[in-house]
Amino acid sequence: MQKSSKVHFIPPTLKREQRVGIYCRVSTNSKEQLQSLTAQVSHLARLTAAMFQWVLVDVYMDIAASKIGSSGKEFYRLLEDCNSRKIEIVITKNISRFGRDTVEILDALNQLRA
Repeated sequence: MQKSSKVHFIPPTLKREQRVGIYCRVSTNSKEQLQSLTAQVSHLARLTAAMFQWVLVDVYMDIAASKIGSSGKEFYRLLEDCNSRKIEIVITKNISRFGRDTVEILDALNQLRA
């Protein structure tokens, strides 16, 4: 006795693209620091390109000292783009790129909302 079988094709569901921003910062404009900035951008851009569902929207780069309250213009532009939902994911070399400590980072976020 032969069974009748039907094959149902179920197409794969594509994941929605996620908009990514890269944030890089160095503390001075010395040759070594600028080379570090270039290396950060290059590495993070390759990482973004390797992720199928990620789309690189913008790169934010600051040259700013690490003293309190010295976050650069690009950092605030990054926060504004996050707030306006232009980007959904932020990648950076290290969380310390955002500020010296949690309080400084939270202060920057509060300034954006004010």
